[in-house]
Amino acid sequence: MRNPQAIVSVVLVCLAALMLLVGWFAADSAEVEPATSQQAFDRDLAEAYVKAGCWQCHSVETLRGQLDAEFGAGAGGNQPVGPDLSGMALQFHPDWHVAHFWDPGAVVAGSQMPAQRQLFDGEQLNARGREVIEFLMTLDAPSPLRAPWPTGEYSAPPGDATQGKTLFRRHCAGCHGDAGNGDGPAARWFVTTRPPAKLAQGEAYRIGGDARHAVFGTLSNGLPGTGMPSFFRLSVQDRADLTEYTATLLGK
Repeated sequence: MRNPQAIVSVVLVCLAALMLLVGWFAADSAEVEPATSQQAFDRDLAEAYVKAGCWQCHSVETLRGQLDAEFGAGAGGNQPVGPDLSGMALQFHPDWHVAHFWDPGAVVAGSQMPAQRQLFDGEQLNARGREVIEFLMTLDAPSPLRAPWPTGEYSAPPGDATQGKTLFRRHCAGCHGDAGNGDGPAARWFVTTRPPAKLAQGEAYRIGGDARHAVFGTLSNGLPGTGMPSFFRLSVQDRADLTEYTATLLGK
């Protein structure tokens, strides 16, 4: 008669081998986690950004470690009072940044950022100013600190043109002008991309079958890569009021 202990030992060894084999196949067939996207880092351009003092108010979450390591703790923006700049390149055209440096309030209503005239020689962007913008245009890796602009389809609800006129003067006149003629104080800086639309002369972006829906959609989604931002942070009613007033300008 065979030894029972020997039989048990053989069975245990076989089970262990089977479990190892199953584990090996499972590990081999498991889906590999995609690598985390990395933000490119150009030290020379980053140095221009740091020397311009932008780190004092802004952070770059996707480059915080590199900036701190290269230029000292805080260069990545450890206590920012302004928005994080990660992903900025996916939203604004370089011309928008020039306008923003010259007169921040003309493109961002209520901006607390002071004019960055040290980045200009006279009214021309100087070398450091150009390098800072080049740095900002490398910031194309998404960050949870900067929500992407929406891309949905929208229908414009009813709005109040009187309220919209007040909102237009606050949020839109800096580029489009008080009367919608595309002659706001920021308009002159848009020279390598399409200038602000002359709304009162019938120009508008993405006008299709229904101008109101198209205007509401543009206000909501913006036009990434141009000077036209998304105003999704405004309430639906505010965007509806802006749409109603813009429609009166287009009617001219």
